[in-house]
Amino acid sequence: MESNPMIKPQLSGGLLVATTVIVGVALLYLAFAIAIAWPGFQSVWIAFGIALLAAGWVAWRWARRFQGRRQWQQFANRQWEYLTRIKGEHEATTEITVISFEEIQPTGSWATIRWNKFGYVQPVWIENGTFAIWPDSVLLIRPDPTQIQVGAPWPPTYYLRSHACLAIAPVLSTI
Repeated sequence: MESNPMIKPQLSGGLLVATTVIVGVALLYLAFAIAIAWPGFQSVWIAFGIALLAAGWVAWRWARRFQGRRQWQQFANRQWEYLTRIKGEHEATTEITVISFEEIQPTGSWATIRWNKFGYVQPVWIENGTFAIWPDSVLLIRPDPTQIQVGAPWPPTYYLRSHACLAIAPVLSTI
């Protein structure tokens, strides 16, 4: 299964932090043992070599995490630049955040959205479109004037047509 590209990758995990601390403490202990008993016993040097390999592996894992976070941030910035440009080209647009999907069907999906301007949460039918829509993503849409009118009651369920979805970008911060 494909992972959600709209969710910011986690930088640190409990296991990686614990491994970093254990390897760091082991390296310090072994370096101190070698310094005190110079030239040191062969077993201490072997343990030090193993600890250095573990430290290299931990450093590699941290580097991958930082690289993944940086790549996601570049992706998010490009998506938001595109969304902002499209917003400037169209007159009547608004942003909605897809909170979750309840049911996915061949012709579309039932989801829960939040209208960013109003903070209103409601169910929505999203018609299948030209790009994948993920939870925790912001959609730039053209609101349907037949469903939303000034002075009229808000519809209990909003129907979002595929041609009304103009752009998508990840949520950068939680509200």
